[in-house]
Amino acid sequence: MGKIRARTDAELAARKQEILDAAARQLMTTDYDVITLATIAEETSISRTSMYTYYETKEAVFVDLLIQEYRRLEQKLRSEFCAPLTRDAFCRNLSHILWEQPILLKLLSLQLSVWDHRYDDKLVKRFVEETQPYMQALDDILELQFPGSDKKARNRFKLQFSVYCNSLYAIEHLPASQIDAMNKRSFFEEIPSGEQICYDGLMLLSVGLE
Repeated sequence: MGKIRARTDAELAARKQEILDAAARQLMTTDYDVITLATIAEETSISRTSMYTYYETKEAVFVDLLIQEYRRLEQKLRSEFCAPLTRDAFCRNLSHILWEQPILLKLLSLQLSVWDHRYDDKLVKRFVEETQPYMQALDDILELQFPGSDKKARNRFKLQFSVYCNSLYAIEHLPASQIDAMNKRSFFEEIPSGEQICYDGLMLLSVGLE
């Protein structure tokens, strides 16, 4: 079956989603530097040359994938945190939500080491604009969950939370050899699950909100 090209807006959106789905699969199974527009095209109904109709660079694909993941996170936050919870429940639920989005966590793990050196101003501007609804959702939720906090404390939490999220994928995917070496040397008494470590960290970060 030959490769096909979109002709309508609906077809264009479907092709872009097909590209994002293929990119997500490759991201979770392949080293980021190995992925190209050509390798992504191989898992779609789109030819290599036609890929440039939809995306000019690999980075543009993954920026759109990151934006999509932030939209999903925004929806989950709006749905989950619609009524006040205890700080413990807030941190536990937020940790669980994050762990339901491994694609987002891996994308964030690449943001500083890879992407920041390859973004152009156009991609940065698009990313900032498209993720504003997520940032607004986080603002609204923090104000609802911690009504006694001031804006400075909430902004500090948002900044620390953003930095913290960049490290979460690595916590869950330590090389087996590294874990074995740490266990043999009793470096830690135990290594909790990634989600538990995330919860513990969020409890520390949120102390200043109460």
